[in-house]
Amino acid sequence: MSIEPVQGAAMRPARRVKAIAKTADFKGTLARAQAPFQPHPAPARNSGVAEARPAARGGESGFRGRIAAQESAGAGWAARNLSSGALGRYQMLPVALRDIGWQDAEGGWTAQAAASGVRSESDFLASPAAQEAAMTRYLQRTEQQLSANGALGAAGRTVTAMDGQPLPITQAGLVAAAHRRGAGTVARWLDHRTRTPDAPVPETSRAAFASVEQRLRDFAGLSYAVRGGVSPSA
Repeated sequence: MSIEPVQGAAMRPARRVKAIAKTADFKGTLARAQAPFQPHPAPARNSGVAEARPAARGGESGFRGRIAAQESAGAGWAARNLSSGALGRYQMLPVALRDIGWQDAEGGWTAQAAASGVRSESDFLASPAAQEAAMTRYLQRTEQQLSANGALGAAGRTVTAMDGQPLPITQAGLVAAAHRRGAGTVARWLDHRTRTPDAPVPETSRAAFASVEQRLRDFAGLSYAVRGGVSPSA
């Protein structure tokens, strides 16, 4: 397919959202064109690879469980999207794996990935523990970017969505939206809805903004505590 601790984020009085920093919108660009997930047969597994899933706090109804349900349609750890190259339970795109330092510019697996037992795509797909480690690092990067561009500070607010309905902003929703569309897109959406809500939505941004709002709604009821990038509810 991501810090200083950021606490609960009680929203300050209404004010101009800080100018949006140009952060690495490392997933948003590809997400717009990403084809629907289509399961692909799992690669042959070595008999020595552990099959047990790592414990996930919050279970399948928790934050990571819902991400997996939406990203890989429940296809599991060996899920592969042939169109986008997204891998695993959380459908990590190659650009995201590069961003967290697990792949190099040529798509080779790095020493950071090897430290989690991953030296190939097959290793990654066969290792739940490695996928959880990659997801943790990805969430750390996402949180860093949301914090840097000011979006994370909006948690606790309610804004008017593009359909005119109230939309609560939560930590879980912000991180989930950035997981799908990138932190930069989330910040641009927030800037539009808080500074110029009556302005027309640019046609080039409409689909991305709608996706952000859907993720905010889908994850609004889930717990997600931002603590140095690690969510204890994950």
